[in-house]
Amino acid sequence: MSSSTKILLVNSDRDLSDALIYQLSLNDKYQIIESDVDNVFTQINNNSFNIVIINSQPSKLNGHNLTKKLRTGGFKNPIIMLITQSDASNVDNQLTIEANEHIIKPFKYPALLKSIELQLRQFGKSEDTQHNIGSYVFKPNSKVLESKNKSIRLTEKENDILKFLYQNLETIVSREILLHEVWGYNSKVTTHTLETHIYRLRQKIEIDPANACFLITETGGYRLNP
Repeated sequence: MSSSTKILLVNSDRDLSDALIYQLSLNDKYQIIESDVDNVFTQINNNSFNIVIINSQPSKLNGHNLTKKLRTGGFKNPIIMLITQSDASNVDNQLTIEANEHIIKPFKYPALLKSIELQLRQFGKSEDTQHNIGSYVFKPNSKVLESKNKSIRLTEKENDILKFLYQNLETIVSREILLHEVWGYNSKVTTHTLETHIYRLRQKIEIDPANACFLITETGGYRLNP
């Protein structure tokens, strides 16, 4: 099962937008949502994006200012900015350091795809990696769930379960796949072991574990509802 990568494309250029969406959609694991600059924060608040791509156009969309606002607002995931040749001279300016990478237009689509994968890999290893699950902030590299009132430590397996379910949001993950992803090929591990870990995880994160809101049991497996 492949993980879904949710991309926010911030753009004011219709032609480039259509071309980008078409090219990115050729990869089944990419889920692309488009936004104009006025609705960026609404999209950020309503979705869990893995990466943001900003098509910066000085006369229409100031990508540098938008990136700075996103960072100030707490968005830590990778940001790739598409810039013009004339704007490239400002890359070393203080305003541009919040973006992870700048790609000069025109560019070849394979270069953008390579950049997306590189930034996601690097961020996945970063201590800044975090995801919103309800009122919690999930920090997989620290094995912790944090809220305003408490911090919940996770075991390695609990952390791996939550991380894989998060990577496959809106998907029912079968018990067999979850066992394989978390424990690997281990004939001694059974579905009972998985169910025990799910039970303990619910005791930690659910207000009412008997009526789970986050870790949902579905026919054939489990689903994470963030």
